[in-house]
Amino acid sequence: MKPAKQAFKSTATSCYRDKMLYTILFLFVVFSSFSQQKISGKITDANNLPLPGVSVLEKNTSNGVVSDFDGNFEITLKNKDSKLIVSYLGFLTQEISVLNKNKVNVVLKESKEELNEVVVVGYGTQKKSRITSAIASIKEKDFTRGAINDASDLIKGKVAGLTINNGSGDPGSRPDITLRGFSTLKGGTGPLVLINGVPGGIDTVAPNEIASIDVLKDASAAAIYGTRGANGVILITTKTVNKETAPTITYSTFATTSNFANKAKFLDANQQRSLRSQGVTLPFTDGGASTDWLDQISGTGFSQNHNLALKGGSAKTNYVVNLNYVNQTGVFVNTFNKEYRFSFDVNHTMFNDKLKINLSLLNGTSDMGIEETIAAYAYRQAMIRNPTAPVYNPNGTYNEDPNKLQYYNPVAIMNETTQDRNSTWQRFTANLTLDLLPGWDISTQLSKNKNTGLNGYVESKKHYSNTINRRNGVASRSTGATDNDYVEITSKYHKIFDKHEFTVLGGYSYQYTLNEGFEARNSDFPTDAFSYNNLEVGNGLSDGIAFMDSYKNDSKLIGFFGRLNYNYNNKYDLLFSIRREGSSKFGDNHKWGNFPAASAGWSINKESFLKDISAVNTLKLRAGYGETGVIPNDPYMSMTLYDYEGYFFSNGKWVKGLEPVSNPNPDLRWEKTTEINIGLDFGFFNNRISGSFDVYNKKTSDMLWDYSVPTPPYLFPEITANVGKMENKGFEILLNTIPVKTENFLWNSSMTFSHNQNKLTSLSNDLYKIEGDFLNTGNTGDPISFETHRLEVGQPIGNFWGLKSVDITTDGKWIVELPDGTRETLTTEMYNDDYKQYLGNGIPQYYAGWTNTFTYKKFDLSVVLTGAFDFQILNTQRMFYENPTIAYNTLDTAYDKVYDKSVLSYNQTYVSYYVEQGDYVKVDNVTLSYNFDVKPFKVINAMRLYVSGNNLATITKYKGLDPEIKRDDPLSQGMDNRDKYPSTTGLTLGLNVTF
Repeated sequence: MKPAKQAFKSTATSCYRDKMLYTILFLFVVFSSFSQQKISGKITDANNLPLPGVSVLEKNTSNGVVSDFDGNFEITLKNKDSKLIVSYLGFLTQEISVLNKNKVNVVLKESKEELNEVVVVGYGTQKKSRITSAIASIKEKDFTRGAINDASDLIKGKVAGLTINNGSGDPGSRPDITLRGFSTLKGGTGPLVLINGVPGGIDTVAPNEIASIDVLKDASAAAIYGTRGANGVILITTKTVNKETAPTITYSTFATTSNFANKAKFLDANQQRSLRSQGVTLPFTDGGASTDWLDQISGTGFSQNHNLALKGGSAKTNYVVNLNYVNQTGVFVNTFNKEYRFSFDVNHTMFNDKLKINLSLLNGTSDMGIEETIAAYAYRQAMIRNPTAPVYNPNGTYNEDPNKLQYYNPVAIMNETTQDRNSTWQRFTANLTLDLLPGWDISTQLSKNKNTGLNGYVESKKHYSNTINRRNGVASRSTGATDNDYVEITSKYHKIFDKHEFTVLGGYSYQYTLNEGFEARNSDFPTDAFSYNNLEVGNGLSDGIAFMDSYKNDSKLIGFFGRLNYNYNNKYDLLFSIRREGSSKFGDNHKWGNFPAASAGWSINKESFLKDISAVNTLKLRAGYGETGVIPNDPYMSMTLYDYEGYFFSNGKWVKGLEPVSNPNPDLRWEKTTEINIGLDFGFFNNRISGSFDVYNKKTSDMLWDYSVPTPPYLFPEITANVGKMENKGFEILLNTIPVKTENFLWNSSMTFSHNQNKLTSLSNDLYKIEGDFLNTGNTGDPISFETHRLEVGQPIGNFWGLKSVDITTDGKWIVELPDGTRETLTTEMYNDDYKQYLGNGIPQYYAGWTNTFTYKKFDLSVVLTGAFDFQILNTQRMFYENPTIAYNTLDTAYDKVYDKSVLSYNQTYVSYYVEQGDYVKVDNVTLSYNFDVKPFKVINAMRLYVSGNNLATITKYKGLDPEIKRDDPLSQGMDNRDKYPSTTGLTLGLNVTF
């Protein structure tokens, strides 16, 4: 019985413990329910318009939510005595007591101070009301939405004076970006791009990461960057967290299908057969097939983009993590771009917020296929290929015709070319800021930026280079790396006393750049199986036709800089800055240069005579002057360089010779740009109408060019020297309006318009001269081989130079107008400058952008229009292939009468008939979005679904595929090349979800 009694006692004890456990659990739940409190409400602005995305945080906790599209929120408090912290960019943060409440409605008031703080300038930020320079600031809410490839797509058409041209459908292509015209002939033409203060490519940061993009347009703003600032500065600021933030996860994705926006109309098989039946002699025999060669190498492109962002943290430590994946397949086969990006940003404060630490890491990789130039050449071959010829011979080999010059099977080009282009980029940045005394801080930024590339290239034995040129397989391998080390040390002091406010900034900058790489190429391989992975087995090495090359170079750039900002009585602003900069690229006599700037602003609306006029919110006059520069591209241009070339016999053996390939130039220096800018900022009727107007005059001197010199005394017959001068002047207009604003409907409109006039003012001095003060530049390519442009003192760059056709003879010969006004029938003896004249200019004189955003309840519609005006384009596709005399396929207009008189019967040549007016207006982007009501979904704070289209329509008289062309060479502007990757139009479906 003893064991049974013990068992009964144990069971009773167990039941008692279970009852006690459940009782405690019940009491915990009851008390928890009393201690927790569910609060809901709505957040609006002063006009009773709902505010989405507002942060609602329980004070002293990480418990928080964000408001939905209608401004509604719901939060369960951990402590019923807690307060809510409600914060939103551009509005005053509010602390709200919710004791004994379950519903609160919050009205946020705009904070002019916070709005003014968000403008990013060189080495810091500045209140918008204190800006004295020409600076454009675009925030995330104003970015273009839809299929966005890089940061430039976010602001295209939104910054007056900033021109962004894509001109290509290649998934790996980069835009051509210029600001206020070209300021150099040999140097880099694009603006300096800084990502959180560190130089980097505009395509290296995921667009979803970007919080704002600020553009320093005039020299008074950009002078603090010295020799890197002449083309303007683009400051990209990524998203970060500097306060207590509830943990938030945002997932964004979109998918895009793309197709050619337009297709050139070349003769197809049926058209050829129809012409042949009419007795027209064609350069092909009928091959019995009907081949659409473009279709054979192209299809529908597809892109997908996935982005996952995480943020959160306390007031002391907070973070942002971003993961991005991009997979783009181009319309041409084997063209693609796969990218992976990871970024991490963390902030931490210590010692009572005296020390602020920011660490950020960016890592990205890209894998791309066949490069644009190869696809563009295949495109040309597809256009000129006989449409009645089959792709393959009966034996399965590619159909080729070795009897025609530069005439290859495009399918073989794309299928038998393998190209792998792999690149990585890493950037690590550490920022430390120490608040020494009230208003005085010292900051140090250390950054390591490394870009590497590894490329492999193969032409198989079936490629035309082998089947026609007998190279029997070609392969190459190349690698390159660029290392950049940056150090920035700044000290800033800010003080307000009485009506005076000033900020003093001083700093030191150091940049070291190292480039190195290697390439090897071989041919005549025993098999295709090795691809580019066994180069040494090619017989081209033993035959002496293999290639090998390596390089390494470095440079240093050191700068000391200072800036003073002064304000009196919130009305008058002054800015003075200076940068002293030295570069190892400069010659011995000019290692250092000075770059000063000064600007002033007058807030007229704060004067007594306007203070009581409520219709005027902002009226500020600005004026500025600054000096900037363009640094030489190559690191050793000031030195004597030698190359090993040839052999000579010495002491009984052959010795490799050494010969100079450049002259020393101890006076080599930066290209200097000085600029005056006068601007007016305005805002009326509660800023329902706002904007700015700027006029500028920018003069560049000491431009680099290569000049012929006698040998001797010079070692080499050419020297690079600072001689030329150029001028750009123009105006820019920004007009923002809110035409309609009601409780349910909002219409925002933003227009930009700019004009730039360029003139080359000098190419010679007493020491170095250009004969006649002009240079013929650009080239049509063979078989025409005409220079297309003239660079002449007193004229703008981009001028077309050639024969002016005005009529045609009855037998199809060109009639040209000579410079003296007389007319003659064109002959080959007239192919010289005596018979040529200016035919137009390839650079648009005016650019415009117009963005309209319509919001109705949960829907919003955005329409972006861009345009360029008053310029010409040389349509090289027409020039080469709108001609019935050639031995290739032609455009279907080749047999139309020229000038409505007769069919052309003259060899391919460059005349003004092919120079067309390029003006256009483009529907660049249309995006329709719907913002869901997420109240039924407890874990979702916001959700947005959108459809978007890009490059949807173009209004133009230009006969080519797209008047928005590539503009990478300032000396041949307006050339629409026959070798091209045609632009595409895309349709996108996207989704953004915030948890």
